[in-house]
Amino acid sequence: MKRTAHLLVIILLFISINSPLAQAQLPPAAAVSDKPIPTELNILLESIERAGAKLKSFQAEMIFKQEQLLMDTVTIRNGRLYYQTDNKTVRARIHFSDFLQQDLEDPTTAKRVKFNEDYAFDGMWVRRRNERTKSRQWWEVSKKSHNKEAFRLGKGPFPLPFAIRRQDVLDHFEVNIIKSDPNDPKETIHLKLKPKKKSTYAEEYVRMDLWVSRKTNLPVQISYEKDDFEITTVTWNKPVVDKKIKDSVFSLPPVGAGWPKPEIHRLKESLDQSTG
Repeated sequence: MKRTAHLLVIILLFISINSPLAQAQLPPAAAVSDKPIPTELNILLESIERAGAKLKSFQAEMIFKQEQLLMDTVTIRNGRLYYQTDNKTVRARIHFSDFLQQDLEDPTTAKRVKFNEDYAFDGMWVRRRNERTKSRQWWEVSKKSHNKEAFRLGKGPFPLPFAIRRQDVLDHFEVNIIKSDPNDPKETIHLKLKPKKKSTYAEEYVRMDLWVSRKTNLPVQISYEKDDFEITTVTWNKPVVDKKIKDSVFSLPPVGAGWPKPEIHRLKESLDQSTG
């Protein structure tokens, strides 16, 4: 389940970094780290946390790029992301409209293939639908619907990025603000996150880079490198924030004749049990 739902989780990673909807007093910096936090970084993390806490919905055009360094290939998908939350649950939908795979040693340009692939998360199930392969997979991640607080870093079957608190980030990563570069997305601040040795993220990720909007303190781009020499970069363009999203958006399209039944993977233990 962890690897299969990995695509959905990473696409959503750092869409917001927030505390529970019930706003609590932020703890002092010294209480959340084993060393002093630079003032600029502390203020930025607080701003990102507060922006995420107020976020009710987010939708944007999306570019999903994966580079396989050992194989010299790059895969690019274009699509759209939808996210909505309330006191009871979280919902997300990702739609991919095309696919391109390029051999970096091949001088010719690969052709873009149009197809529909969708992922949906309703707080309990991750569902995938792929028109190209006529396949569906469902993965249960919770026995009952939970709000985003239940999916914080270190809790639940996997962390949802919009449930990450400032303290959780500092507990799991060494965080630094990086000097702006001409290649950075416009009007953004660049954060470098290196997993701490004792963090479970150190087992899979070498580093993460996050670019947040100076205006909204919400993510614009994230890049991460895995220990198998794979670099993934996700970019969100033309974001729309806190606009009501129709319920129908979070339902996958029905299938026609010739589609097999979905592969269903049920959770053996509940989210409550797994979090203690």
